[in-house]
Amino acid sequence: MSIKIRNMVKGEELPNSLTVGFEKGNQPEWIWIAERDGKPVAILIAAPAHIVAMLLRVASTPEAEWSDVRTLLVNALAEIKSRGFEGYVTWIDPNGEIEKKILQIILAHGGVKLPMPMFFCIGRC
Repeated sequence: MSIKIRNMVKGEELPNSLTVGFEKGNQPEWIWIAERDGKPVAILIAAPAHIVAMLLRVASTPEAEWSDVRTLLVNALAEIKSRGFEGYVTWIDPNGEIEKKILQIILAHGGVKLPMPMFFCIGRC
């Protein structure tokens, strides 16, 4: 079994287990998909924000292996860097098991966590 990381193609449909709403935008080049044996198993949605990229959502199917998500994250961050961005920001729920693993990946690759509680706020324009 092989894993392939690629960007989403405009108009591409994803399995329901990977759709979260953000993928309906008009920037498929900011959406990375991990495919195992030709089938999407994980997705990372990001957005450009000045000198950093915002990592908005990571989702995976039940068929995804943990290494698929790690490979997706590492490859997307390398591509973000190659696009000239200096870093990224994201939010992690410290109580979730999957989020704890993602935090370990971030810390292992030189990322830091801020030692203060924050709120995630949303709104409509």
